[in-house]
Amino acid sequence: MRPKTIVYFEWIILGTLLFNTVRSYLDWDRIIGQTLARDAPIRTLLGLYYFPLTLIIGSFVLFGVLTLLVSRRRSRIAMWVSIGLFAISFAVFVLDIVHDINRARLPSEDMMRALEHISQAVAYGLLFTPSARRWMRREDEKAA
Repeated sequence: MRPKTIVYFEWIILGTLLFNTVRSYLDWDRIIGQTLARDAPIRTLLGLYYFPLTLIIGSFVLFGVLTLLVSRRRSRIAMWVSIGLFAISFAVFVLDIVHDINRARLPSEDMMRALEHISQAVAYGLLFTPSARRWMRREDEKAA
């Protein structure tokens, strides 16, 4: 049986994925505007919409699969890949905030991203509790 910390990890990560999907839907016009501003001569109208959509769906599937591999299959490799991707994401988030501060902009839209990163950090912290570590090492099966 999975420990509560693993179940909570799964719920929190899947919740942040759902939250991120809703945030991407609400920010869709801004996402398309940024894509159009960068690559206007290169992208066609269809490519303009498919590229960001592919990235959003791809990241949702990647993090969903990694989360399920950790929480259901006890994959340590998936755990460390997921933690590494989180670390990269957090570093980009911090750089975005520094960039906003240097431009004298109030990083108000970054508050939602901060909430996501805090909840993900809590979820990854749950993987290092004693019960989760024992479960990941399959010590519960050895005792039985």
